[in-house]
Amino acid sequence: MAKQMQGRGRPGRAETAPPAVSGVPTTPEPPVRRWPHPVDGAEPLRQADPALHFIHCALSYQNELLADIKALLEQIAAAGEETEEEESE
Repeated sequence: MAKQMQGRGRPGRAETAPPAVSGVPTTPEPPVRRWPHPVDGAEPLRQADPALHFIHCALSYQNELLADIKALLEQIAAAGEETEEEESE
């Protein structure tokens, strides 16, 4: 087969048929991701006061820190019990 030349020595593209216009896309669409609907149709309450929102965030962060501290203290206590058992043997 002879290559077609298209201006300035560049090979031309082979002509292809135009895409069919049947209303169906040629490439599949990505899956639709939907957010869950609120229970009983009630939307979550929005806090009107920015100060209350700040306090809520600060308390949430403090609770996370306290949970981390509790987990670390439990690990230390468990390690201390293991060393006491080894010393008593």
